[in-house]
Order: sequence, then structure tokens, then C-alpha cells
Amino acid sequence: MITLASTPYDILGAKKADSDYKLRVAYYKRIHQYKKDRLESPENRRITPEYFTLICRAYETLSDQEKRKKYDEDGEWIQHIPLKHYTLQQLAAEPELINELKLRLQNVTLREINAQDSQTGQTVLYCAARVCNIEAVNCL
Repeated sequence: MITLASTPYDILGAKKADSDYKLRVAYYKRIHQYKKDRLESPENRRITPEYFTLICRAYETLSDQEKRKKYDEDGEWIQHIPLKHYTLQQLAAEPELINELKLRLQNVTLREINAQDSQTGQTVLYCAARVCNIEAVNCL
């Protein structure tokens, strides 16, 4: 099992000097590791759902220029978000949260489902597809 790292850079396997492109590549590598890992039995998985959540939070921190600058200056970043504060995009990006995503989709309009995130410009469908969350893609 992969142990918890202390910084967003460590979690992604990236360096502080890495470009946005290199951070994105590091994030995609983690997604592919998690995707392969989910095919294993739970006791043989190297990346737990909880650690994948940290991977998502680390990428959210480092891919946003303002959050990255703040982290680089003071070392603070949001590692945990209460489930009730998750956006649809965040729910779609974490396959283990499919039941919560389905529940939220019951109460939203098509406009909200198709809306782009104000910071990333990504739709819910894009976020689900990016992490190969087939069940979420089918729901959308």
C-alpha cells in the first residue's frame, strides 16, 4: 500500500519546479495507477480510496495557480472537504463516491450537469471520463 505523503507534490510524485503540464502528467499517472489498482481485490490494492481522494485534493491545489502560490508560500492546503461541500465535478472524479453522485443528480437541472466549473472549466462528464469512472459516465 502506498503510504501517505505530506505534501501535494509528494502525493503526485511531482517537483515544486514542475510546469503545469508536468503536474498534469503526474496526476494522470496516479489516475492510471488507481484504475489498475481497482481491478485488484481490496486487500491487494496499493492505492486506497482515501489516498485517491488526497491525490485529487493535491491536484486541485497545484493545478490552480492561486492555490498553488498560497501553498508554496505558507504550506497550507485543503486535504479534506466534507462530502456535502463536494462539487458534482469532484464527485464524478472519485469512483468510490458514485452513490453520492447519483443522489445529487436526482436534484439538479441539466444546466447544472452541463455547467463548467468556474475555476477549471471542466464539466461533470469530463471529470468522470478523465478518471475512467464508467458508472458515472453512464449516469450522466
